[in-house]
Amino acid sequence: MSTEFPQPAHVFISPHFDDAVLSCGGTLAKLAGGGAPVTVVTAMGASRVSEFPESPIVADLHQRWQAGIDPLRTRRDEDLAALRSLGVGCRHLPLADCVYRQVEGTPLYPTEDSLFDRVHPADYAGEYLNQTPILDLELQQIVYLPLGVGHHVDHQIVHEWGLRQAAAEHVNLRWRFYAEFPYANSREEIADAARRIGLQFREIRIELDEADVRAKIEAIACYRSQISTFWNDLEQMETEARRSMQDSATGKYLERYWEYG
Repeated sequence: MSTEFPQPAHVFISPHFDDAVLSCGGTLAKLAGGGAPVTVVTAMGASRVSEFPESPIVADLHQRWQAGIDPLRTRRDEDLAALRSLGVGCRHLPLADCVYRQVEGTPLYPTEDSLFDRVHPADYAGEYLNQTPILDLELQQIVYLPLGVGHHVDHQIVHEWGLRQAAAEHVNLRWRFYAEFPYANSREEIADAARRIGLQFREIRIELDEADVRAKIEAIACYRSQISTFWNDLEQMETEARRSMQDSATGKYLERYWEYG
């Protein structure tokens, strides 16, 4: 009789369609390549909304993305292509990105500045996540969550949901936090975000080979609508992505996580 235990499933909680790949794409490639079960759950994964708010941020983003008349479906399709290229599973929750959330016709986050401010008191996203079964508590799982570097409201909401889940001490779950690229521009920012949580962590380093790095870069390139938001072109994206993964002391590529407990 075999005494082997099944390896745990890895579940990456991504606030938006691209966050897990931007931040953890090398790890996704390595895990999937090694045969581990991997799923990315996109919290704000709605591919349609009843109507687009008439707000400055929505007008700006739709102009910037150049994603056609159905930008949410375009973004979802980009995500599916990226995750397919990495060989990982995905699940999109039907919760809209914060720029589309409205209460009685009033956008909760109408400007770019509002995206990086406090969570609006009327925002229902946190309660939605609390009431939605996202994880299979019967399975052994390692769950990866955003640290909240950059202070984007959707990242704050997903981060707080994760902290509440971690505090519940589900016996089959282990919790790791990731720093969001490209918001995480320095180790100081990452350390500050970790300190704000006030919990005990140990740092986990996942070493990547060139194939993992290349797979991540190719997956990021699938998000064509998002490239201009962060970079001038694909070449700059690759340069900055490689720099974010390269350890200054050893020159090796790696992705860092902070494990709770």
